[in-house]
Amino acid sequence: MATVSSTPSETLDPLDTTVRLVTPERIAFEYPLAGPFRRAVSYCVDMILITVLMLAAFLASLALTLGSTSGLGPALVAFFVIYQGYGAFCEGVFNGQTLGKHLLGLRVVSDQGVPITGAQAVLRNLVGAVDGLIPFIYLPGLSCMLLTRKFQRLGDLAAGTMVVVEERRRRVGVIRLREPAIEAVLPWLPMRIAAGPELARALSDYVRCRRRFSRSRLEQMAEPLARPLRKRFTLPPKATSDAILCAVYHRVFLGD
Repeated sequence: MATVSSTPSETLDPLDTTVRLVTPERIAFEYPLAGPFRRAVSYCVDMILITVLMLAAFLASLALTLGSTSGLGPALVAFFVIYQGYGAFCEGVFNGQTLGKHLLGLRVVSDQGVPITGAQAVLRNLVGAVDGLIPFIYLPGLSCMLLTRKFQRLGDLAAGTMVVVEERRRRVGVIRLREPAIEAVLPWLPMRIAAGPELARALSDYVRCRRRFSRSRLEQMAEPLARPLRKRFTLPPKATSDAILCAVYHRVFLGD
């Protein structure tokens, strides 16, 4: 379940591998950071794919030039494009993931916790090439990751990005809530509410887990997220924080 708090600024627990980011609505979300070992395994998977692509490009170049040495020129160009462009292309097109990151459950996001742009994907991979320059053998990148609180290598620092562990949740259907307190709040809300991925995730996790807690505990958990929603939609003061979150969940996922 996404951890929600009303912390007014970004904080990071130095003894933990999570980073806490606060949205403009003063809602905090925690992201598990990807450490060096997990990223190294992801990198090895990507390098295997890059090697296969390079081999295919080399064979295609030889076939087009009938095996002559003139095929080395196009092959070298293809090697450069594949090696430098693979990460930037995949991360820019597939929302921060290469094949290796996808298999390991990792994703590149901005250091503000939002999806990266194409420019950030290109910049982090271009600058990140310095990490593996001979004779350093990735020591600059590894040292930078160990010295930064978000495990950022040189490319991440330049592009303002970080790598997080993406939680893989079991898919569940939309939960329908039929409670008088919730239905009393629904008329105060618009028929459809557009929510970003983090708010939608927080609402979904809350509704899915709310049966496990007592009423008083639910109010404590729901209040930090319900407070800005209460103000945004001018909801009645008698509405409980639990009812507000459930009603907003209803509008986000079910509409009317």
